[in-house]
Amino acid sequence: MKRTLFLLACLLAVIPLFAQDDARALLRENPERLANIHHSYEPPAAIVDTPVPEGYEPFYISHYGRHGSRYLTSMRSVTRVSSIMDTLGMLGYLTEEGKVLRDELDSLARFHEGQSGNLTTRGGLEHQGISQRMYDRFPDLFHQKERNRVVAVSSSSQRCIQSLANFSLVLSGNAPQLHFTVYAGERFMRYLAPGSNIPLNESHFTIFDSVLEERLDPSRIMNAWFTDPWFAAQNMGSYKVRNFIYDVFYAANILQCLNMDYDVPDIYRHFTEDELYTLWYVDDIANYNYFANTVENLNRYDITGQRVLVDIVEKADEAVAGNDIAANFRFGHDSGLMSLWTFLRMEGCETPGHMAEGPDLGWYCFREMPMGSNLQMVFYKNKAGDVIVKILRNEAETVIPSLKPWKGPYYKWKDLRAHFGKLLAIDYTHRQSL
Repeated sequence: MKRTLFLLACLLAVIPLFAQDDARALLRENPERLANIHHSYEPPAAIVDTPVPEGYEPFYISHYGRHGSRYLTSMRSVTRVSSIMDTLGMLGYLTEEGKVLRDELDSLARFHEGQSGNLTTRGGLEHQGISQRMYDRFPDLFHQKERNRVVAVSSSSQRCIQSLANFSLVLSGNAPQLHFTVYAGERFMRYLAPGSNIPLNESHFTIFDSVLEERLDPSRIMNAWFTDPWFAAQNMGSYKVRNFIYDVFYAANILQCLNMDYDVPDIYRHFTEDELYTLWYVDDIANYNYFANTVENLNRYDITGQRVLVDIVEKADEAVAGNDIAANFRFGHDSGLMSLWTFLRMEGCETPGHMAEGPDLGWYCFREMPMGSNLQMVFYKNKAGDVIVKILRNEAETVIPSLKPWKGPYYKWKDLRAHFGKLLAIDYTHRQSL
């Protein structure tokens, strides 16, 4: 990893200023960010809270959290590249570096035995940390006499249930008087994350392959890993050389999620600094089109964002009207949380861009949707019963640019709710139509 840091630093020293310099600087600062959607959660450097308007006290939190760092959900790409490396190794076509890489990929497969998709130790600690910071930030909210219940809902995925458990354990330790009601299962997937059923446009793969073709020169890599690059390429069959290289990079991205459980190799060292940036770039545009509101995907996840928002409004209405619930926690997936952010057109998600322009527009997946990403809506009220709301995105204050806050980052709930109603374009009495 030290070598990776050095290489990225050298790259920055010689490249002139242009649009992508911000991304390169952020990757140099923390090479783990190369992992994008597999990047482990980065806690805020400092908790910053704009002073609450006088007379208002927090009484309710509505939350959606992506599961924490995990194992790969599918080993197909790893198995595919490992199979090719194993075959070429048996035929004697791997260089010394290629043999090392083959062994490292084999170890990655061993790490995943019986654990695919599950939470790692690092993932559990991420949610424990988020929970602790939430409690430290709003301790009085969790010690209300009239509101002593927490409702936590998880998708059916084990990693989400594990995330819920880690989060709740810390909160219950801090506020043992709270009563927890916990749910998990397929029925909650309808609004937590049904995005996997929404197909991508064919243009997604065409654009991905064309950008990869244009930006990645595979010749150095193939010569470094194989004694006969042409023979190696022929043995990949329909598996394109650049896609093979990308899949090795993709496999390397998950290693940071496992580094508290295993002595993981640094597969990034098999790439140069410029190759790493190129592979990060094409991975970023893929994630941009998967999750954000791009021109090509026609806001494919907006329906998911609507369903999450309906649940948020429904539960908030009940809390504002008066019940015993201090917090509603939801534990789901990137497809559920990112679709909510884009549907709300939050900062950075206001205008659809073209898929291939994502990084140039400043859309960096490692910042938008790392493991453990979370949305927190904190509700405050005064003695007159007036309710205001602050939105936290990965624990940082944020706003919806199309709606002016009342004061600082604080919205009047009646204004925010009316805005949500316009976005949803539904009568809340018929919310089941979604």
